[in-house]
Amino acid sequence: MRLRPPFPRRRAFASLALLCAMLLPARAAPGDCVFAKRPPATLKNMGPCEFDPEKLSFKGTAAEQAACLARPVLPGGAIDKEPGKLPEDFLARVGTIKDLPATPDLMSYLLATGFARELAFGLPLPISRANSNDADAPSARYFVIHDTSAPNFKRRAFPALADWDHGINNLNRYRCANAIEPAHFFINRRGEILKGHDFLVPWRATKFEGATNFGTRLRGLFVHTELIQPRRAMPGRGSQNDFLAPSPGFSRAQYERLALIYIVASRRAGAWMIPAFHAVIDDGIPDKHDDPQNFEFAEFNDAINRLLARIPHGPAARNFVP
Repeated sequence: MRLRPPFPRRRAFASLALLCAMLLPARAAPGDCVFAKRPPATLKNMGPCEFDPEKLSFKGTAAEQAACLARPVLPGGAIDKEPGKLPEDFLARVGTIKDLPATPDLMSYLLATGFARELAFGLPLPISRANSNDADAPSARYFVIHDTSAPNFKRRAFPALADWDHGINNLNRYRCANAIEPAHFFINRRGEILKGHDFLVPWRATKFEGATNFGTRLRGLFVHTELIQPRRAMPGRGSQNDFLAPSPGFSRAQYERLALIYIVASRRAGAWMIPAFHAVIDDGIPDKHDDPQNFEFAEFNDAINRLLARIPHGPAARNFVP
C-alpha cells in the first residue's frame, strides 16, 4: 500500500522538533555552570602557524596546516619547534573528500551502533560558520582536540584502573543546565560521549578565538572536543599544578570515539577537517593551556582507518548490522 505524504504543517513541525532536540544537550544537566571571567587577550602575532585574519585560515595547504597545528605538546605547554610528523595517509586525505563516507552510509552506521542522539540526528545539517554563523563566512575548518586536565590528583598516584574509575570518567561534571558546556563534545576513557553543543552551534573554547583582534569573527570557525584526562602535580612546581598526565595519555576507546566524531564533523563540513591542538592554537598567549598531553596521532589515525573499514558502503548500508 502506498502511504500518502504527511501534511506540510506536520512535516514542518517534525523538522522543527528534530532541530530543537538536536541543539539541546543529550540529557538534562544537574546544575548551572559558572566560569571565571577573564579579559580577552590581545595578540601580538598570529601564532606559530601564522593565521591570516583576512582568509580566516592558517598558512599553507591543509596538510601543512595539520602538521603545524598538531605538533606535539610538551609538559607545561611548550610545543615542539618542528611540525608534527603525521601519517602519510592522513595527510593525503585532510582538506579533501578522499575516502569520506557518504551521508546515508554514515547515517546507517551511527543508527546501528547506537549514536542516534549524539551524532546521527545532526548529520543532515551543516556545520557552523564563522562570525557566529554568518551566511557569507566560511564553514568550520578546524577540529580542535583538547584534554580536560581533570580531575587533578595532585601528589597522589593515579588509580590502577583509571580508564574505569567512576570519579575520573563521570561525565556529569561537564553537564551544564544553562547549556554553556565549554566544548561541543566530551569523551571519557570508557568511550562514552557527552554532547554539549551540536556542531551547528558556533562556539569558542580557546583564548585565540576570543582575542580582541578578531571580535566575534572566529566564532564558528573551530569545533571542539574534550578528552577526559586526569593529571598530577609535577614535583618542584607546587602542589596545585597539573602538569603530569598519564602515559599513554588516552585510551583506545577514546581514540575510537574521537575518530567517529571527527568523521561526522568532516562529513558535515564537506571535507576532512584540519585537526588542531589547543596548546598550539594558543601558543604565545599568557596563561595558555597545555593540552592535549601525550596524544598519539598514529593511534588516532589507526582508529580512523578502522572505522572507515567498518562503515558500510552503498547498498550494503541498508541492511547493516554491527
